Amino acid sequence: MLETIEGAIVERGEEMLVLQVGGFGLRLWVPPRTVTESTGKANVRLFTHLLVRDDGYEVYAFATRDEREMFVGLLAVPQLGPRLAFRLVAALPPEELATAVRTGNLSLLNQVKGIGARTAQRIIVELSGRLAKMVPPTPTPLGEKEQVVIRALTSKALGFTEQEARKALDMVRKECTDDEPVEEMIRRALGILSSP
Repeated sequence: MLETIEGAIVERGEEMLVLQVGGFGLRLWVPPRTVTESTGKANVRLFTHLLVRDDGYEVYAFATRDEREMFVGLLAVPQLGPRLAFRLVAALPPEELATAVRTGNLSLLNQVKGIGARTAQRIIVELSGRLAKMVPPTPTPLGEKEQVVIRALTSKALGFTEQEARKALDMVRKECTDDEPVEEMIRRALGILSSP
């Protein structure tokens, strides 16, 4: 599976980037906001999904993993197809799309070209059960000490990802009292992260 792709941008279009990767120029379908965000950048790294069709291959690429997961989730909706799934993700960031599905906001989905009332209802029904896996709920805001712990864990010296740091911090929260020193919280988090 093609998980990510990184390369030099050699061409831009409204919904397309061509990346130079190992001597090949690969055409990627990307949301317009990704094209805009890539302006001024020589290289990009994107999350990808490869579709094999009878008449060839298409690679859809997204700036974030959440966008890609939402796109893949939408592909499972009967009769939606990759172009409409792509239009939805291109029109609405994952958080907005998730909110529209959770609240049953048909009018927001209907604003996307090609999405009628019946298709919008199908999307809401199909995605409502699987939404938590695709776009997890927004993480709890961090206090001052917790922000220090996250910054320490994700620093270049320690090199953990934001997701790893947050998971460790959630476990530390359960073990520590509110007046626990920051140093102790970091030590405990490191213990959690280094255990197999």
